[in-house]
Amino acid sequence: MYLIAVCDDVERDRAEMAAVTAAFMKENGVPCEIQRFRASEELLDAKRRGGAWDLILLDIMMDGQDGIELADTLRAHGDETDLVFITSSPEYALAGYQSYPVSYLLKPLTLDKLGPVLARCLERRRKLPCLVLDALEGGKVTFPLGGIRFIEVFRRELVVHTKDRTVSCAGPLSAALEALPAEGFYRCHRSFVVGLAHVSGIQRYRFLLRGGGEVPIAMRSYQEAQERWLSFLE
Repeated sequence: MYLIAVCDDVERDRAEMAAVTAAFMKENGVPCEIQRFRASEELLDAKRRGGAWDLILLDIMMDGQDGIELADTLRAHGDETDLVFITSSPEYALAGYQSYPVSYLLKPLTLDKLGPVLARCLERRRKLPCLVLDALEGGKVTFPLGGIRFIEVFRRELVVHTKDRTVSCAGPLSAALEALPAEGFYRCHRSFVVGLAHVSGIQRYRFLLRGGGEVPIAMRSYQEAQERWLSFLE
């Protein structure tokens, strides 16, 4: 499922962005979910509540916090989501390059303009090493390996914790572990696999994670866990 956020304070333009995007995705057989936001503050609120997207289509000129300010806020908090700026004024385009957007597009938005940009974003995503799991509601969910902090079994569900979102999937933990590169991931507990790149330290029977949080280590695995993490750091 490809997750997309559309942010524009003009209802007609929001609808246009969503419609053109949905048409391209349908034409190319890519399952997607599109969320619409009327203001930067709405999108940031959704982000704070755990929202995460593969792509954000962002109007530059909006009331309140404009699109460039929103992009700067996201980047300042480590969000690396693909951004596409949409604007009716080309003179504003250069101002946002520090936010590393994928592209700038001028309104009105058309399939001819947006299609090649969406294709490039999808290709970038396909080239990332990923873990693909079965979604609970059907279909597949793709997780770039670099973003996986840890995976746990909770209430018979496989819960993947990334930098941006937490997603429940189906299937056994052992199957997920088999699909992950052994050098970067370690099963430290019967119910947990940790992404070693996200570990900031180790204490008795737990890994400490960058940005907060921890993952338990089984008592019998504590010595091995220390060795695996130290080996990874080398």
